Amino acid sequence: MVQQLLLLGQLAFVLLIYLFVWRVVRSARGDLLGAAGARRSMRNQDAQESTIIPAADAQAARRAAGLTDPRLVVQSSDVLRPGVPFTIGGGLSMGRAEGNDVMLDDPVVSSRHLRIVPPGTVVDDGSTNGTFVNGERVQGRMALHTDDQLQVGSTMFRYEGPR
Repeated sequence: MVQQLLLLGQLAFVLLIYLFVWRVVRSARGDLLGAAGARRSMRNQDAQESTIIPAADAQAARRAAGLTDPRLVVQSSDVLRPGVPFTIGGGLSMGRAEGNDVMLDDPVVSSRHLRIVPPGTVVDDGSTNGTFVNGERVQGRMALHTDDQLQVGSTMFRYEGPR
């Protein structure tokens, strides 16, 4: 009788271990698929917002008319020199990882922190510590207006809209 109870206890223990492993795998798989799905969704939104005019043609037309592209200018930073401008052009990505248009070697900046899509919309890419415009945390997307302050980690940018 005691041996049968021990065997039953062992079987229950093994079953619990399998259940635990199954839940961990399911959770990890959901996290991976959820992140990929979110990236796909963002790409689709960006594609829907694009214009029919090719970016190079639009920029050339703007320059010919004496207009400038929107840009971000570093106001203060622990990692970038103040006064440095970053032209948004066809879009801009920021983060700690290599491959971003603006690489910020700041421990509170996520590897893929944010994107700016033309003409001037901030898209927070699920950053851990957030992106702030004029002190307000960006939830998903937020339009930028001339002289808005964009904070990413220790870096503060000023947005200069198209002129």
